[in-house]
Amino acid sequence: MIALLQDKATVEQATCVKLRRATPEDREALLTMYRSFEPKAAAMGLPPRKDLEKWLDSLVTCSNFVVVVEGLLVGHSALCTEAGSGEVAVFIHQDYRSRGLGKLLLGEMVNEARRLGLRRIWGIAELDNLPMLRLAHSLGFTRGEEPGEFHIDLSQQTPHDHEISAT
Repeated sequence: MIALLQDKATVEQATCVKLRRATPEDREALLTMYRSFEPKAAAMGLPPRKDLEKWLDSLVTCSNFVVVVEGLLVGHSALCTEAGSGEVAVFIHQDYRSRGLGKLLLGEMVNEARRLGLRRIWGIAELDNLPMLRLAHSLGFTRGEEPGEFHIDLSQQTPHDHEISAT
């Protein structure tokens, strides 16, 4: 629950963007974002239509990051780890998509996985979520065995391969 600012970047169509670890104080802003999130439960059932608070509580043991634009929380990502690998999830509020914010969050998930010493990270997206699938590919992820699955093997990369910078 570190409240330190992790990164600051200028992103297309946005003035100043802050990328940082989520804190307990972000809970209400996350709930607000997810309550107006569209399409609801379209991304593999997430965010859930019901029990949103319970879902956020289930992520508390994961690495969570948020993107804040001009004081408004507009993006969230989580990296949930188990046995040397991790699952990533990235959510950008519909009013802020196509501005490079998803790249900031997914890139930070790759950086966090490296900091944690993970060997592999993976995610899954609906097949019609082409922006997410293209984004993952652009950051070095490859297709998985399941439809919509993408993964990256960090154990075969040097620390600077696909290094993600917010600038």
